Amino acid sequence: MRDLIIIGGGAAGLSAAMYALGKQLDFLIIYDTFGKAGTAQHLIGQAEEEYLAGSEAVRLFERRISVDVAHALHDQVTDVTKVSGVFHVATRHHGLKEGRTVIVATGATPIALDVPGARALLNQGLGYSVTTHAHLLAGKTAAVIGTTVRALRGVAELARTAARIYVIAPATAGLETPLARALQHLPNVEIYDGYEVLEVVGATSVEELTIGRQGRSRRLQVDAAFIDLGLMPNSGMVRQIVQTDTDGFIAIDERNATTCPGLFAAGDVTTSFGEQHLIAIGDGARAALSAYDELLPQLWVYDARPAD
Repeated sequence: MRDLIIIGGGAAGLSAAMYALGKQLDFLIIYDTFGKAGTAQHLIGQAEEEYLAGSEAVRLFERRISVDVAHALHDQVTDVTKVSGVFHVATRHHGLKEGRTVIVATGATPIALDVPGARALLNQGLGYSVTTHAHLLAGKTAAVIGTTVRALRGVAELARTAARIYVIAPATAGLETPLARALQHLPNVEIYDGYEVLEVVGATSVEELTIGRQGRSRRLQVDAAFIDLGLMPNSGMVRQIVQTDTDGFIAIDERNATTCPGLFAAGDVTTSFGEQHLIAIGDGARAALSAYDELLPQLWVYDARPAD
């Protein structure tokens, strides 16, 4: 049985693993993929690698953890239960793993834009993280598809330097917030209320969006477009044992503890969503610290703790 099982190979999970490594815990990180460490993004025809704060640290963590065969397992977790104080973590290919504590750092998946051209032009002028890439659009024209809190924050960041921002608002609920009302008064922000994207157009990168409303359509020329129709937290494996909000994000306290004792969560899968690498790194480290604090009263009574 492990001291700690970490589920997820993103920034938060890797940070938790590095903390556990430093404390010499018998831990296991189970990951489907490592990542989102900031590879080149050709959002506006750039050839150079984009700088994302914290990405160097994430890549360093990945290199260190990925070669540690005793502590890293490439697999998918299907279910987590707790029986007699022990967590049972079911994996798709390697059976059941047991742990005294667990950290869930499985992230969230953006709701996809399902229209012609969207899949082909993803990362070629079309992205899902406006706040991450807003700095690339100085003097350019961008479109933001959606009116979630994240989308509107991204519009506010873009408005500082972009020449023009089109906001495609298929749902009007988000336009009633103070931030949305403020954005409507900015000279470089144009809101298309009630419109939907019909097609993403471009040969090798995004050039235009076709949008429509009530049978009418028009084309918008853009240098880049960002989709933010909401997120789906990857929390299905623990929803039966922890409290979540109505969307499935895991509720945590200031220690990253969930409502299930011994189970912690970090990163985008939680209600304290932060999106940036630096925030996720801190979140993962804090979750690991909390797990370590919970383990401390037990650790010295186990003279021999064989790995699985």
